Formats: sequence, structure tokens, C-alpha cells
Amino acid sequence: MSKIFITFLCLVALLQGVKAQDANYWSSSYNPAGFLTPGAVIAFNRDSGVMFLNPALLAYSTKSSASISGSIYQYGNIKIKNGVGTGLNLKSTSASVIPQMISATITLKGKHPFTVGYALTHNPVMSYQATQQRDGRFNVLDDSYSPGNESFLGQFKRLNSINETSGIISGGFKVSDHFAAGVSAEGQLRKQSFNSDFSSRALYNTNSGGLSLPSIANAEESYLASYFHAGVRFKGGLSYDAGRSHVGLTISSPLLHVAGNANILSDIVANNIRFASDTLNVLANTRQEKLKATFKMPVSLGFGYAYDLKNGQIYLAAEYFNKMNEYNLITPRDESFIRGDIPDLATSSSLKFKDARKSVFNFGIGASYLLQPDVTGFLSLHTNFSYADNSLYKDSDGHASNTAYYNIYHCQVGANLKKRKFNFRTGLLLSYGATNKYKQYINFDDPNENNVLGGNPINTNASYFSVGLMLSYIHNL
Repeated sequence: MSKIFITFLCLVALLQGVKAQDANYWSSSYNPAGFLTPGAVIAFNRDSGVMFLNPALLAYSTKSSASISGSIYQYGNIKIKNGVGTGLNLKSTSASVIPQMISATITLKGKHPFTVGYALTHNPVMSYQATQQRDGRFNVLDDSYSPGNESFLGQFKRLNSINETSGIISGGFKVSDHFAAGVSAEGQLRKQSFNSDFSSRALYNTNSGGLSLPSIANAEESYLASYFHAGVRFKGGLSYDAGRSHVGLTISSPLLHVAGNANILSDIVANNIRFASDTLNVLANTRQEKLKATFKMPVSLGFGYAYDLKNGQIYLAAEYFNKMNEYNLITPRDESFIRGDIPDLATSSSLKFKDARKSVFNFGIGASYLLQPDVTGFLSLHTNFSYADNSLYKDSDGHASNTAYYNIYHCQVGANLKKRKFNFRTGLLLSYGATNKYKQYINFDDPNENNVLGGNPINTNASYFSVGLMLSYIHNL
């Protein structure tokens, strides 16, 4: 037991992030359709792994055990074609080695057997970093004061990093020969850092001669939001077994707020941008600390069905997530931040960090087959639909917290080696998603005075691909 505890501490110290998705509920491995991952099921699948997604399934664990699971190597790529203009793609790639989950069960035997399970999971929700630049000569400013093509320089940068660490404790017991029930409590710590910057500059064509330097039309915006949030959610589970058929149900509560803290840093500059007879010159800057942070998760309902075959099993899973109306992850203080002799303007509308979610229904199918007396093969496919929908927001003020706006499809294939004292499992995790309705952040194709040198963003194509190798070790105590 001491060796397991030491391993537990070492893994916690090594936790680090790889990129996944920030607008999708199911990840590539730990979800109700992740048939390959030990215990990642809602209905009883006769697996020797540690059960944790449906707490009722703990009732079928008759031996104490410990499990270490993780994507040992994972590579991912996000590409937004023409992300800030024609030929100006945004790309984010990463490759990492990371342990992700450890869990264990303790069986309390007696007249009324009861099994307790606990787990520590780490979910690297998103690690996105992309930059782009346009440097060229073309017509940007009005010819009435700057005739001909101007020298233009536009730069864009966006970073979004999200990590979640959860501690879960569950209990399951037999209600009757065919029914089992269970409950679990999950404490979650979520951290996010979001940084978006763009600058757009054009030199006036003044033909003034001599040593005088031309005026510069300039627009810049920088926004950094970071927060941590602690919350708790609860889950209830039921399981029914009759012969070859196994049925499972789960209901998860919304995430309850425990604590949260956030910071915002923003800088907005506009110089020498002409509108008709007026010239725009603006400086707006603020830094706000110790703001309230709130992160929400909706109610979800899960269903699973497994059917035993002669040498394997077929498994079906689905989960429904309720809609969430717009709310502020970070609400800034109502303070003036525009500098100079200008009437006070509040920051709450332009600096808020917001979220809104449409309802989502995910589903998957899996199969296991006995390849040899001690080797079982696994295969599963499942959806991972995006909940991000900009039409749910009341207006365009503030900053949306998501980077991913596309549906993802996952495939798992692997095998389990079963021995008397342990099980060893390995498999390949594949993910792909794409959309042709990804809204650009900035469009450097057509910067001009009317759009404050930011261009007119349009929909473009975005894609996501990921491949990972998962290893899992289950030790029977």
C-alpha cells in the first residue's frame, strides 16, 4: 500500500497539460463512451478496471484494486485556415508526455458489502497558442489624405490555456440481486489563462520630403484574463443487470461554486484614424485584481447499455447536457478606464469574460472481444459535439472564453492483458473535427478607417486532429 501511495504523490507532481478542447464535454479518453479506459462506462461491462463514471458499478468490484491511466504520448494540431486573412493561417501544435488519472477501490465486506472508490484526474482542457502577421503595401487609408498604397503591418496573437484537476470519491452497493446504486462527489479546481492581442498600423503617404516622418494610423487591443475556480458537483447512479443485458443511468448536478478569483489586464489604443472630418485618438487601459470568478457546468443525464456475447460485449452510451444561458466567468468592476478629458465610461460591457452553451447530446458505441484466453481487444467510436454558439450571446461586447467551435469524433482501439495480480492495457486514441463556419478574430484582408483597421471578419475553415497512446495498469491488492 505504501508503494501505491508514493506512486500517487509522484504522479501528482508530474501533472502537466496537453491540448484538448474547451467547448466539448467528452474528451478522447475519459468519458462514458471511452470503452477502452478502465471504468469509463455507465453500464456494467465485466471490466476488471476501477469503476468511476457510474458510482453504482462499484458494487460489482469484489476486490480492492488500484489503477494508473494516462495518455503517455499525445500529439495534437489545430489549424484555422485564413484565420486572420487570405493565406494567414493560425496553427497550434503540441506533443507531450503526461499521466492523467489514478484511482483505487476498497471493498468493505460484511453482511451488507459496500465498495468505496477514489480518484485523482487531470484534464488538460486546452493549450492553444497561435500567432500571425501581414506585412505589405496596399490601399488601406482614404486617398483624400493618403493617396496610393500604404505600408501596412498587422500582427495577431492568441493564447488559451485551461487545466482541470478533480478529486472524486464514490460509493456503490447492491440494492438487490439485479439492482445497484451509488453516489459520488467531485471537487474540481479549474485554471484558465486567456490572452488576445492584435495591432494594425498603416503609414500615411504624405510626400512631405525632408527628414519629417509620416504619420501612423494605429489600432491596438490587448486583453488578458486569468482565473481559478473551485467547485463541487454530485452524481447519482443506478445499474440493472438481467442475464446478458446490463443497463446504467447517471444524473450529474450542476457545478456548485465554492471559491474563485480572477484578474484582468486590458489596453486599447487608436491613433490618427480619420472618420470624415474627425480623427480618432483613444487610450484606454485598466488592471483589475481580486475579481469574482464563476464557472458553471449544467445538469447532465447519462445512459448506458451493454449486451454480453459469447466471447465479448457490445456497449452503447449516451449523455445529454442541458443548455446554459449567457453568464460572466469574470465580471469587471464598474470603473472608468478611458484616459484623457472624456466623460466616464464603464468597463463592464467591454471587459467581461463570458460563456454560453447550447444543449448537447453525445453518443458512442464500443465492442470488446476475447482474442486469447488472457487478452481482450477493444474498439469504440463516439461523438463529441461542441456546445459553443455565438448566437446565444446578447451582444458582441466582451470576450467569449472558447477557442474550439467544431464537433469532434473519437476512435479508440486497444487491448487488455489479464493476469492474476494485475491487468495491463494499452491503446491508440484518435480524434478529428472540422467546421466551415469558424468566425475569424481579425481580417487583415481589408483593414480601413471604417473598421478601425481591424477588417471585416468572415467565416472560414478550422480543423482539429489528435493522436495519443494510452497505458493503464490495474493492480489487484
